[in-house]
Amino acid sequence: MTDTPHSAHLDFQLLFDQWEKRADVSKADTCLYRDLINRIKGFPDLNQSPVDPEALKKEGNFLGFGLILGSLFPMSGQEEKRILALSAPFDMQPIYSTPAFKELFLNEDCSIKIPENLDVNRINFGKMLNMYSRIVDQVYGIKMNQGHPLVFQYRAPNGINRHFQIRMNFQYVKVIAKGPLPNIHDKNQICTSTSPDHYDLENWKKILPLSLFEFRGFLLLEADEITVSQSVATLNEAVLNQEEISPREFADVVEDSVKSLIGISDIKVGLASLQQVKGKLVFSKNRLANSYILKMLCEDRSDVPYTGVINFLSAIQKPVLLNELSAENPESKFMSKVVELGVKEVILYPLKYKGNLVGLLEICSLRQNAFEPIMLHHLDMLAPSLSIAFNKQAELLDSKIKSIIRKKFTAIHPVVEWKFDEIALDYVLDEEQGKTPEIPPINFQEVFPLYAAVDVKNSSQERNNAIQRDLLIQLGLAKNVLEKARTLHYLPLLDRMLEKIGEFERRIQLILASEEEVRITEFFMLEFEPTFKHLSETYPDLQPSVQEYFQAVDPQIGVVYIHRKAFEESLKEINLLVGQYLDREETKIQRMFPHYFEKFKTDGIEYNIYIGQSLVKDRVFDPIYLKNLRLWQLQTLIDIVNLVQEKSPSLDVSLQTTQLILAHSNPLTISFRIDERKFDVEGAYNIRYEIIKKRIDKALIKGTNERLVQPGKIAIVYSQPKDAKEYLDFIQFFQNRQLLKESVEELELDDMQGVHGLKAIRVAVVPKRNLNQDGASELVSESEER
Repeated sequence: MTDTPHSAHLDFQLLFDQWEKRADVSKADTCLYRDLINRIKGFPDLNQSPVDPEALKKEGNFLGFGLILGSLFPMSGQEEKRILALSAPFDMQPIYSTPAFKELFLNEDCSIKIPENLDVNRINFGKMLNMYSRIVDQVYGIKMNQGHPLVFQYRAPNGINRHFQIRMNFQYVKVIAKGPLPNIHDKNQICTSTSPDHYDLENWKKILPLSLFEFRGFLLLEADEITVSQSVATLNEAVLNQEEISPREFADVVEDSVKSLIGISDIKVGLASLQQVKGKLVFSKNRLANSYILKMLCEDRSDVPYTGVINFLSAIQKPVLLNELSAENPESKFMSKVVELGVKEVILYPLKYKGNLVGLLEICSLRQNAFEPIMLHHLDMLAPSLSIAFNKQAELLDSKIKSIIRKKFTAIHPVVEWKFDEIALDYVLDEEQGKTPEIPPINFQEVFPLYAAVDVKNSSQERNNAIQRDLLIQLGLAKNVLEKARTLHYLPLLDRMLEKIGEFERRIQLILASEEEVRITEFFMLEFEPTFKHLSETYPDLQPSVQEYFQAVDPQIGVVYIHRKAFEESLKEINLLVGQYLDREETKIQRMFPHYFEKFKTDGIEYNIYIGQSLVKDRVFDPIYLKNLRLWQLQTLIDIVNLVQEKSPSLDVSLQTTQLILAHSNPLTISFRIDERKFDVEGAYNIRYEIIKKRIDKALIKGTNERLVQPGKIAIVYSQPKDAKEYLDFIQFFQNRQLLKESVEELELDDMQGVHGLKAIRVAVVPKRNLNQDGASELVSESEER
């Protein structure tokens, strides 16, 4: 908005008229006005209407202008402190200002400075609003809402931000019409119905152009410093918007507020989050990122004991001013690192929320005698807001912890949490009414199950082979020690021990039973190793051989752990790869429709999904979501095959996975078992579904010894033809995208204990290397875009 031209003139007649009204020589408080009236008549230039501003610069008019100012601003020797000015109506260049006003708000040419926090358009808007408020009030008798006062931000030479609110007194401004005016009887005629704030200036300018009016008189300006309240308000705003600004930006707001409150710029201001979990303070790099002192004390290279810092903080009950920091001062001994940086004084202000310590405000000075005890009271104004801010951080941390607990350690999935909240609320309300509440059955009916498993091929055999190789290595090392000892020293017992080693080698090369592994491990720990230690201490020439043996043995588990470690690490990497991929993709598919998801880790990864209307509260379930979830299930297994094939060559032990889906189209009921904190199926028919899940990973193709599950392929087990039809349609979808091979096997399975009549579809995955960085295929990315 640009400044609209207007007509305004300096005039003191309204002031003189007020003198006339108040002049009463019979009273001490008003007789002065009669004297002012008589004396001002001796200055004809000031009695003109309007007054020429240049007349005020004439030495002969100084006394007359002084009489006017004295009646408006009774200084009483406060000219240097009060922030006052006088100008023609709506003029941005005052004709008079006190030294304080001039220093703060005027440029070299005595025009008003545009403050850092305001722009020209906003100032012009306020100016126009005040003009039209005077017009509609004086001419039409319509009272309008006033605009918000302008707050000026001023940076003092010492670097401190100060804030001022300028009050404008329009008492001596008169509106004069230059000619005929529009007839307006109601504010609705000049304020559109779409402008409830009545600030429709563009409409006002059309109906009542400023060229129809003239402003006469003068405007009084007085600035009040509101640095304290504005600093607190700015901090409060930052607290409210804490999630929308960075921690560094929030710390900058706090630093600026602290400096403004205590009036010192050359200080260091730090913030430390001191959240507690189960009574223990939580320290971390992120939570101390904006700290100045604690970050220094708790860094890795600091020799200050961690417990000492905690004890000191725990002892702080109220703000502390340490103004004699030195290495010899016992009170500040733990702050020796701070002293080394030249810090002379420190204010530590503990921030508490409902009595609990949530944070620490640190203020440091590099010079002596900078702080005074009164400053602690100034900081009291910031403490409540800062405490709320840090408590919000604590609540966020607590929320994250609970989220992790729900997701990682309990069966209460976020999707069904609403149900548990309702039951818990009813429980609490019953308790409050003196009843003895009971937890009712927690059932979810008519939900559709999905199950899939990614298992490491021959994991048990691979593990046994690794254990066997490790045991043979350990037996070989033990044999070397015994044979060398026998050649150097006559000890008949060594022959018997060598015979036992030979027996162990023969047995485990044939077959390794778990009992044999335990027996050999016990023999090493109870007989071999005590003997080896004795031989090493007694015969120095055997020390190198004994040392070689013990260097090969893992000190944590007491056995050679080379091949087993390679297998376990490889298995761990495969499970981590598959698990993290499923977590990412499942999070995405949750946005499609909320569903219950639980994942289990054995020598692979398997998961259950339940989806249906009873699981959600505010959504409407449709079978299309179930169909989409089954398509997603097949899609993720395709990606997992490629992920594992890409990862396998880089592993210590090359591993392959098998992929299995159980198709089950009939809905079932699941219930939460409080004693085991997990969901289980209800009903005899539904239990059969659970039995099938436990059996099918070892299923054989009917009439053969061939396992259904094979590396590089996906097997889909079903019992109803409609399930096969749906998955065959999905398979064709992926075949068209060259993700699955053309050949599809439709198979019958051998009967298993308690399970009969199952069939399966098996299809091979087309090897694909061009996976994106997240491990998702191109199809996943395409579906996300859609």
